[in-house]
Amino acid sequence: MGLRAAARDVLKKVFGESFYGELRGVYRNARYGDRSKLEERVSMDLKHEAPEPQWKEVGASTYKWVPASQVHEALPDVVKDPRVAPADSETDLSEEQNRPLLCEKFLVQDRLLIDYVDKSGNATRRPIRVEEVYAYDDGVFVLRAWCLLRKGYRTFVSTRIKGCRDAFSKEMVFDLLSRLRKRSLSDPGNVAQEILDGMTLEIVISIYTLMNYSTGKGYEKRFVSGKKKNALADWVLKQSKAESLLSSLDADKYSEIEELVRESIGDIKATQSSYESCARALKRTRYIFSNNDGYEVRRQALILFVERALEGEAARDTVLTRLKQDLLDPSFRIGREVDIDMFMEEFSKVKKDSKKAEKKYKRKKKPEVVSKQYRRYERGEPVRLLAIEVAQRNLQQCLDDDRLLFGKDEFEECVMREVEFAFTEEELKKAGEMFRKRCGAGLSTAYCSFGLRKEKRSWFTDSRGKSWLDLKTRIAA
Repeated sequence: MGLRAAARDVLKKVFGESFYGELRGVYRNARYGDRSKLEERVSMDLKHEAPEPQWKEVGASTYKWVPASQVHEALPDVVKDPRVAPADSETDLSEEQNRPLLCEKFLVQDRLLIDYVDKSGNATRRPIRVEEVYAYDDGVFVLRAWCLLRKGYRTFVSTRIKGCRDAFSKEMVFDLLSRLRKRSLSDPGNVAQEILDGMTLEIVISIYTLMNYSTGKGYEKRFVSGKKKNALADWVLKQSKAESLLSSLDADKYSEIEELVRESIGDIKATQSSYESCARALKRTRYIFSNNDGYEVRRQALILFVERALEGEAARDTVLTRLKQDLLDPSFRIGREVDIDMFMEEFSKVKKDSKKAEKKYKRKKKPEVVSKQYRRYERGEPVRLLAIEVAQRNLQQCLDDDRLLFGKDEFEECVMREVEFAFTEEELKKAGEMFRKRCGAGLSTAYCSFGLRKEKRSWFTDSRGKSWLDLKTRIAA
């Protein structure tokens, strides 16, 4: 028995059980205030009854204790069961402009009830089905989710989410980002996307090389199918990174990811400019500071794969000669200047394919089918694809010009402005706040495919708050 328990027993014997209880109550009320009255607690559950102290501000992961008198002043009234969608959009474009451009995108499926405040301060309780998350280095994250109220995909910024519950159990969710990250680990789409992102250069080069000379029909036929698609998918899945990601999975999960990889590869069409951008990023350069040049291994493996895939075709020798020239000759300046007319002609077809994919998912009714087709649409979204291409081309240009350390924010803004040039004002207006997010996700993929990693300090912030990109980390890879 501890000292406190012994003292309590002595007091009970001296004063009696009832008098001791009254004395204890008087002491606690004098120290902590009267706890006998239950007042409303503003938290993830706006109806929850809780004693003092109470919550004033409840965000995705931020809580502050305040007196009860200030609680109702902190949050707007919530329309808990709205029948009509709010007139205002969910996001404020001025806020979006101030947010960093680079973001990490991951896929996740989750059903939630959120109390969301739009840009005009109106709060409604929204049932949503989360599809994608865009996470920024400043801690803010944005949900891309199907809103059952608006009957369409909408974006929800974490700083405007004032309450969150599980849609089925109605349990409160206090750390939404952690919940979404944990659930994303079981989503096969993330594993498939990581495999594809790591092989972006090889996949685009392979598709262009395998199809451009054999079909001779331009962009419309620059995609792989049948034996060539299966050969490319098998080769990608046999790479060391892919095997590492897939080795611990059960047979069902492995098959699901394999199917996603094959489907994604079959959906890719290689433009002339995207091929040149990827070939420049992978080609041999004079910057080799290590005997263990991982990029040389990748180049030789790619050439060997193409040689085997084209076995028996008449154009094989021509294809291999051109590919070796593009990848192995440092003096050959491939893709330094973009043919604007050809680019605009082919990119208009990319946008046309994207519109077809958008109409396809919008025609579907079942949630699982809508989700699958929406992800397929996002994989071929022109803003993201062009951001990858432009970023790779400009990164390689900096490398060729011996600019190994330069401002990250300025570089990313230049990439975004170049991407904007390929779209009309009407197209940019339709894309809305998703333009910056897709551009940021494309930059992230470009950095990954170019060999830049955050954990290797490929980008960092100095003591004055300025962000930098360091291409030396890529050279030493």
